[in-house]
Amino acid sequence: MKKASKTKQRFKAPLLGVNEKLAFKFFKTLGVWWQEKRGFYADLIPPQRRWFPEELRSDPQKLGWWFFCVAIPMRGGINSDDAFRFVYELYRDRPDLFNPYVAMYMEPEEIAGATEKVAMRIHPGGSQGEKQKGTFSYQSYQHERIWIHNAKVLVEHWGADLRNVFEGALDFEKAFAKIDHKRSKKGFRGMRRKIFSLMTTWLIEFGLVPDFQLPLIIDFHAMRLLLMHEIIQVEFSELGPGKPRDPLRIRPESMWKHAAVHISEPFVDQVIFWTLAFLKKYKRLLPCQYDIAHGKWFLSRVLCPDYYGNRSFEQKHEDGKRRGLTERLVSDEELLEIETWPVSYRDPCRLCPVEESCKARFPQGPYFDWGAMVRAGDHITYPLRKVEPHFRIITRDMPGTFLKSSGDRVSNSVPKNSVEDKTPQLTLGF
Repeated sequence: MKKASKTKQRFKAPLLGVNEKLAFKFFKTLGVWWQEKRGFYADLIPPQRRWFPEELRSDPQKLGWWFFCVAIPMRGGINSDDAFRFVYELYRDRPDLFNPYVAMYMEPEEIAGATEKVAMRIHPGGSQGEKQKGTFSYQSYQHERIWIHNAKVLVEHWGADLRNVFEGALDFEKAFAKIDHKRSKKGFRGMRRKIFSLMTTWLIEFGLVPDFQLPLIIDFHAMRLLLMHEIIQVEFSELGPGKPRDPLRIRPESMWKHAAVHISEPFVDQVIFWTLAFLKKYKRLLPCQYDIAHGKWFLSRVLCPDYYGNRSFEQKHEDGKRRGLTERLVSDEELLEIETWPVSYRDPCRLCPVEESCKARFPQGPYFDWGAMVRAGDHITYPLRKVEPHFRIITRDMPGTFLKSSGDRVSNSVPKNSVEDKTPQLTLGF
């Protein structure tokens, strides 16, 4: 009884409630729009299909190795497209790294050298991170050791075949329990429920394991949408000064008063458990998890970042190399004055299928800096939408309006020292 009480207490805060009626409408709309490739979804390609070694398609075991290796770097401030491209190039250089029988005997320095080589090739002008290892720059020492450790676990406990994890356990929580390193010696490092749900989604998509009910992938993008549309109600508190060990991470006083909710693993798990139960409950009435997950993910990473209210402004580092901490956010007062909006602004919210329920703004900057969802203010419609006739040509059915042919967003003109909310696709790593 005491044990059950502790478990319940662990997931009590900060989630206060859920608007299930709105959640149903929200998930159904985004799932159907993605499924039917309506509007801005028309030409979008998920990164797991854009950067994919086609020769692996006919070998299920090696294909499992590929997705296993790709999943682990998807944490921290990682842009999924960049991560997939980086790991794809790493595979082209060193396919032996993806063979667990070989990787389990490697030294971290060998993996470090391979990633540095790829980073130099695909990021010749910079953007390699302070450690010059591209996608692996964030906590690179962990990536290299985890890569080796997990290869050894996969060989010694799972017969080097990721599909064995799901044998007799086509249930999300039961399958995760088998590889949870906190509960099992057979567990993988660097893989919590968010990463596991992401990897399992790919395995189902490519036919490696039978389809079964998964939760939504609760990353930054999911949290942003759930909070923006007030589908989940949480207990906010002031962001405050924090207690960073690194003096360079001290929060600017201008940010202290903003309402924030800190993203912890228990909080993420609580939202994951809710989405799993919710999708099971309405399985016959809602699109599948895959369609809803992609619908919400692309909405937050394509349209939401180009909404001016989601911009943030950063401090300048003296060395001019590192990204500065978020210093201020766009205020409600600025959004009410047309003079403060970018001259070339194109009103991406006009393309959003669920704009009518959007209530708030949550920029990426504070999350990237401090792991907190910070409420910048209310969602305010672009003032010129109703008065400038030329905006009538923008409709919700226009495909790819904000995309280049390569799939990258087209940047708008922004005020000096402003940071476009080029959000990392999958950022909750624990």
